[in-house]
Amino acid sequence: VARAYVYGSPWFNLWLLLLCLNLICSAATRWPWQRHHAGFVITHAGIITLLGGALLGRARGFEGSLDLSQNAPPAQQVLLDHPRLTVESPATGQLFSTPFDPEVRTPRPDRPRLLPLPGSDTQLVIDGYTPRSTEKTSLVADSASLSPGCTLELTGPFGPEPIRLSLVLNSPSDSRADLGAQAKVEFLPSLPKDQRPATTPTYRETQMVLAHEPSQPIVHNTTGSPSGFRFFLGSRHDGDPLEIEILRPDGSGEVYRLTDLLNHTLDDVSGTKILVARYWPNFVLREGQPATDGDRPDNPAILVMMEGTQSEPSAPSRLVLSPGPTPGSLSYLGFPASGPSTSGTIHPGDEFSPGWRGWSAKFLTWEPKGRIETITVPEEKSSNQPGRPAIRAHLRTIDDREGPAFWISSGSSYVLQVGDIASRIGFGLELQSLPFTIRLDSFEVPRDPGTEEPANFRATVTFMDEKKNLTVPAQLEMNQPATYPPGLLPQVTGLSYKFSQAGWDPQNLNRTTLQVLHDPGWLLKWSGSLLMVVGIFSMFYLRRDPNPSS
Repeated sequence: VARAYVYGSPWFNLWLLLLCLNLICSAATRWPWQRHHAGFVITHAGIITLLGGALLGRARGFEGSLDLSQNAPPAQQVLLDHPRLTVESPATGQLFSTPFDPEVRTPRPDRPRLLPLPGSDTQLVIDGYTPRSTEKTSLVADSASLSPGCTLELTGPFGPEPIRLSLVLNSPSDSRADLGAQAKVEFLPSLPKDQRPATTPTYRETQMVLAHEPSQPIVHNTTGSPSGFRFFLGSRHDGDPLEIEILRPDGSGEVYRLTDLLNHTLDDVSGTKILVARYWPNFVLREGQPATDGDRPDNPAILVMMEGTQSEPSAPSRLVLSPGPTPGSLSYLGFPASGPSTSGTIHPGDEFSPGWRGWSAKFLTWEPKGRIETITVPEEKSSNQPGRPAIRAHLRTIDDREGPAFWISSGSSYVLQVGDIASRIGFGLELQSLPFTIRLDSFEVPRDPGTEEPANFRATVTFMDEKKNLTVPAQLEMNQPATYPPGLLPQVTGLSYKFSQAGWDPQNLNRTTLQVLHDPGWLLKWSGSLLMVVGIFSMFYLRRDPNPSS
């Protein structure tokens, strides 16, 4: 608020100019200057120079951010923290841009902000603002569409919030939805044939496990594919009874005493029957046959026999939908990751099981002619994390007719209508063009030894100026920015652009965010500050005593 109403307002620049004029007049009142006026004049000259540098920096300088990605075209647009509103004239189609900060005077339904559309009597009414917004897809009726659509609600074991999916038949992008790598939902003209076996194949497996070589068991499986079970034989301390650790394919397991499993069948929770059929305390081979050399457990070994069902390969769960036998109904075929499939016919409001463990589904709506519409809505849950702000706007005619209101998120635009009047409204941050381009060649994040904590951020970039036919490679690190143009003179005069590391994406090390600073008033600010120090020092420490002692 202070920046908008004070520091960023035009009258503040006028106030700075009046202050400079006041300082000049104050120094001129001592004319003609004497030697003992030197400190006074130097101090005033420093303040005037400092204010001149501040005015120049405010008028010509900027600070913003720049996102770079490897193998992407060179970037030239810097994103500034100055919200703006772009409005299309309904009469001419010309675009107009104006500063618009919704946080200064937040629009509300009882206190909207009104802006006239250029070349029209229609007003743009902004009556809402949210600092955090999200995109939401929904199925809407569309008489121009030739395809039906449906909306499902899936509830799974990954959280209490249901997942709502809207699908449209014969749409390349909206006829399927992926729920991560584990499941997917498709809307097809007809159901495919269920070619999966109703039951998984039964297997029998034997494992010869040596206590000293548990990683190299001798395995034989009737299906030709190992079950994935692993066994470890040993004791926790010398002299303790031998124990068997059973490790299942999913990583879970238990520990049993050898005497509890020897010649006793264990019904494992996975459905597998496990039997320790033989035990050799000191395993040796005699004439190619396993035997034991004494009863001391110097080289123990066991023979494990198992019987169970072979798990399916890691195929994702799948739910296929198609138009049902009656209008408004759906036929479905659910394929779990393992086990038999499920099928049936449902109507709007019906709940059903897709056949996935822990999942349930509900058929919400059906549109005989529909399309997917993506809209922006405020986030329901509040958070302290930065989000994507959005404004709510609609059009109002001179005779008080109002069109529908929509949320417009930062960095996007939307066409608002009222009657036959339409205007595209855009909301986002201001872009500042650079007189050159910058390309990201590489980005590295060295780590502290033995940890995943970043030790540094190292970006290699290339500056390119087509007008000067100049290409300059540079490297910037944490606390070591890069500047362009190169050389001492542009840096001293403040005509250079400084690039510093500002952000990174741990999930994508091919991109980085740089802070860009350009301050042409830098030299005047520092020179003015130095003159102020010299002037104050001379006034208090270099002046002559007016009454020298005799």
